[in-house]
Amino acid sequence: MITLYTLAYNEEVKIQFMIDFYKKRFPNCHFIIYDNYSTDNTHKIIENNSCEIRMFDSNNQIDDIQLKDLKNNCWKDSKTDWVIVCDVDEMLDITEQDLINEEKLETTIIKSEGYNMVNMENNYDLSSIIYGIPDHSYDKLYMFNKKYIRDINYVCGAHTASPIGTIKLSFKTYRAYHYTFIHPDLLVTRYKWTAKRLSENNIKYNMGTYHLDSEEKIREKFEAKRLEANKIL
Repeated sequence: MITLYTLAYNEEVKIQFMIDFYKKRFPNCHFIIYDNYSTDNTHKIIENNSCEIRMFDSNNQIDDIQLKDLKNNCWKDSKTDWVIVCDVDEMLDITEQDLINEEKLETTIIKSEGYNMVNMENNYDLSSIIYGIPDHSYDKLYMFNKKYIRDINYVCGAHTASPIGTIKLSFKTYRAYHYTFIHPDLLVTRYKWTAKRLSENNIKYNMGTYHLDSEEKIREKFEAKRLEANKIL
């Protein structure tokens, strides 16, 4: 069994897909979802799936320093050795059998290779998205064994980390699928939400300020990703 920790704010489009994705690979996975007081159906979906909810308040702001601190510490109360720390739109493609094999090799941290997934159709069906683009910024250390890792030490965004403990990277490198480019309208909506909620820290340190882009630029970005994407699933 593993424990998965994730953070959510208005994720009704993605959160059921994320839960199903990991349940398929780890049927007994325990989900602990930190909800930032979502205003859509996120909370209801979490409850319907019998996931554990922990509310966290950010004064209706996105503060990547706060989120970094949360990711660096949320897993330390896990009752399982193996944990996954990810965002709702991040899917690490590893199975229970893969993990058993890695444990035999005394692996303590799972390596990943990231892909930005791109919906080539104008729908919201994440399960039908089979195109993507390699993106090394999502080669994150999502999964590790807390029995051997004392601190993971993510930097803001958790794209890099400096773990402390007994470090042995996995024999295999597992794909991690990142679902941001689902629908142009959704991308515009989420950028606008985020732009309104950016904290002073984010503005000061230029974290996530690309969300301030104009709607035209956001839509151009989506179409550019479609042109760049190749079939990977």
